[in-house]
Amino acid sequence: MRYLISLLFLLPVLLSAAPQSPVIHHDLDVRLLPEEGTLEVTDRITLPEDRKHFRFLLHDGLAPKVSTAGAKLSAGRRHPSRVPAREYLIRFEKPSRELIVHYRGSISHSLEKRSQNYAGGRASSPGDISADGAFLSASTLWFPYTDRHLISFTLRVSVPDDWRVVSQGEPLAEGDGWREDSPQDDIYLVAGPYHLYQRPTLKAQVYLRTPDPALAERYLAATEHYLALYSRLIGPYPYAKFALVENSWESGYGMPSFTLLGPRVIRLPFILHSSYPHEILHNWWGNGVYVDYASGNWSEGLTSYLADHLIREQQGGGSVYRRETLAHYANFVRESTDFPLVDFRGHHGEVSQAVGYGKTLMFIHMLRMRLGDEDFRAGLQQFYRDNLFHNAGFNDLKRALESVSGKDLDGEFEQWTGRTGAPALRLDSIEVTRSGKQFQLQGRLRQTQEAAPFLLLIPVYIQTASGRPPLLRTLEMKGRELSFDLKFKERPVRISIDPGFDLFRRLAAGETPSSLGRLFGADRLSIILPDAAEQSLKQSYTALADAWSGGNPAIRVLWDRELEQLPGGGVWLFGRENRFLSELLRQLRDQPVTLDQKNLVIGEPGEEMEFSVDRHSFALTATHPKDPESSIGLLSLDSPDAMRGMARKLPHYNKYGYTVFNGKQPLNQLKGKWKSSASALTVDLVDQGQLPPLGIPEHPPLIR
Repeated sequence: MRYLISLLFLLPVLLSAAPQSPVIHHDLDVRLLPEEGTLEVTDRITLPEDRKHFRFLLHDGLAPKVSTAGAKLSAGRRHPSRVPAREYLIRFEKPSRELIVHYRGSISHSLEKRSQNYAGGRASSPGDISADGAFLSASTLWFPYTDRHLISFTLRVSVPDDWRVVSQGEPLAEGDGWREDSPQDDIYLVAGPYHLYQRPTLKAQVYLRTPDPALAERYLAATEHYLALYSRLIGPYPYAKFALVENSWESGYGMPSFTLLGPRVIRLPFILHSSYPHEILHNWWGNGVYVDYASGNWSEGLTSYLADHLIREQQGGGSVYRRETLAHYANFVRESTDFPLVDFRGHHGEVSQAVGYGKTLMFIHMLRMRLGDEDFRAGLQQFYRDNLFHNAGFNDLKRALESVSGKDLDGEFEQWTGRTGAPALRLDSIEVTRSGKQFQLQGRLRQTQEAAPFLLLIPVYIQTASGRPPLLRTLEMKGRELSFDLKFKERPVRISIDPGFDLFRRLAAGETPSSLGRLFGADRLSIILPDAAEQSLKQSYTALADAWSGGNPAIRVLWDRELEQLPGGGVWLFGRENRFLSELLRQLRDQPVTLDQKNLVIGEPGEEMEFSVDRHSFALTATHPKDPESSIGLLSLDSPDAMRGMARKLPHYNKYGYTVFNGKQPLNQLKGKWKSSASALTVDLVDQGQLPPLGIPEHPPLIR
């Protein structure tokens, strides 16, 4: 996840959108002084051709000087931002391509939390040098930066004896340093007290802040597995190594040839086959083929599709993953906050993730369905070969897929990358008739969104009385309405529209149950506090409510004694003592859950799990009794000590309808989703008792 590049967009566009030129080479000698928070740098710059002048940006905390004969340095205007920058101009007496710049100074930017929703977000820093470690990138502006050129570099770094340095590329034979000759869009410098683990081939490396051979071995094995997998799927791995590097704070950064993950994150067992392959794959997409940000960031969605989605697909859960992706979009994206994919730059919260990652992922999936797996794979390989170490945009991806498949994809790319919104479908006027030995199924599909209709290829599955697997028909919908007339030899007993969630669309009623995500994404939210709770818990609930509301006018904090009925919109009920608890439990009467004064029991008969409420904290959600588009949730703490941990952890469980924790941290004991009701896009055509499940086959994995 290349969050760092987004920080550069905070700066005024000084060096904007020029044609990509040949590569600038930086030969850097760096001395890090962690205790002082400073660095000293000599940068020998080789320009791609003789120049009369050279313009660049540099961190305003650094003081550059030029030692090149016949070159004069002048300082330009300052650019106030999260990273204070200054513009510099070097003029040469005679055209030259060689330049030596010296500078030193302090770089210290503390962690800042970027808001995702009312429950907070991820912390990040554009750069820092301290006794705990060093983290520098182009976003820090620690080297003379211009976006007119890609760069290559040699980097030699002097650090304390017990420190190691990590950057992209391959290590230098002498000392702490790295070299990368392939064109790059950044130079990373990460350093700290690391313990290095590696395989004999040097391809897989692990840098940990404390010794842990067992953890390192798991990551080394996973690295080799995924490097081999994606090399087969896309093309040869473009770097000399891939390293897992443990950060000093919780992060999820993907750099060329390494990833910087937080200390808690890397020790979560599921990360090895979720976030970690995502970061490895970024070395093909984003750190191999670079993103032309001016035309939209395609990399995050494509990476999510070929990592997160592919892994779920290999496990037989691709349709579930796509439904979760559509639910995330529905929970967090509104007409007022939506934006087209060509405007996506990077992750800035739930809305940007739902659009930039989720909508792009679904668009990629629809392209695969349109082209077929063989042409889709070949198109990706062509895209990679054509654009490795070059900037590329959606048009370059389109060109590669078209060249392989022979299909015109102008309409698809224009529609899904250039406009906002999502189609919403309704199925009605269904009728089955018989004519001789043939059955006729007629009906109508409508797009109900207010925006203009989308051009859609809609998968329709028909279950027949034969008991055989359902039949697939694909309908082309070009306008607001589509009437269809389908003929079958056997009686159709059920029709289902897009049951595998292959279309990017608004979910229909019944397709997704209540969830924490629907509450965290609510436009309007009421937090209702329990007047009957004991004083210490009341104080904790009040503190959490104040933190979540934070002056947000869309969030109201109320006591249950002040209300006669539940307000509309999203509602949090804090505390089991809340007098509106019975309304939430009534909404869960068809779900496998019971709650009384002593125990919470969740699970189908024979699989129940029981939790004592005085030793567990938990959250339950349900559909709002008077507002079906909204959710109501219960947050119950077993003690005031659990408040901070629950507040921090709950937003990471967006897709779940219920969660149970214990302890002060707290530790998750159970998470799950409620049963969905019947989809409004599935209609039973016969009245003969409950039909067997539709049995839609999952798509075979793109690669095993």
